[in-house]
Amino acid sequence: MKNRNVELMIWALAMVLSLGNPTHAVAQDAQSVVHPAPASNIITVTVSELRRASDGQDKEVMIAQAAGFPNDTCDVITTFDVVKSFEERQTWKNIRQKVEVEIDGNRYPARFRDIGFYPLGLNLACIDFDSPQLRSQLQLSALPLEDDSPDVSHVSYDDVEIAKSDPGTPFLNQRGEISSVLIATPNGPLEFASPQDIRRFLNAAAGSPSGPILLRRPLSSI
Repeated sequence: MKNRNVELMIWALAMVLSLGNPTHAVAQDAQSVVHPAPASNIITVTVSELRRASDGQDKEVMIAQAAGFPNDTCDVITTFDVVKSFEERQTWKNIRQKVEVEIDGNRYPARFRDIGFYPLGLNLACIDFDSPQLRSQLQLSALPLEDDSPDVSHVSYDDVEIAKSDPGTPFLNQRGEISSVLIATPNGPLEFASPQDIRRFLNAAAGSPSGPILLRRPLSSI
């Protein structure tokens, strides 16, 4: 009888070792692991300044650069820190700046959409192409936002992946949806904006015109 009990204990121990720790398995399932989007889904946004060199020629100097990704409301979403210098100096007469979106090595003229107040506590920025037709010509597909974003405490990141990723990089869940976006805060440390943060930002951006406001002339002036 004792031998039988010993055999049962050995069998039970073997089953536990073969199945692993069930508590650990449940914890792993409850944790959402996200990874940076592939390079093919990431766009580069640059802000450059044109300076007059000693030889009299204009010299282009890049003053900010960040990653970004396409969206239906904004042509590109990036982090506010990339255009902070642009916004601060856009009214200076002696400063000539330009915003460009780089895709597959090609740069396209773009503009920073002023939605009234930045960064709205989210440190995100909306970039639109100068040409409204360019978006459709480039056939950029927007990444979907995650519907039910998990609690931040239940999201797992790889420190090595974060170190290799630029601000503005979207992190995707297993379904290919944006689970968070890496952003740089005004004080320096990197943080993540959730899909809910992005949706609040897009609601504000959707209420602002993407291009210059054209005032209709009165009939008497025609």
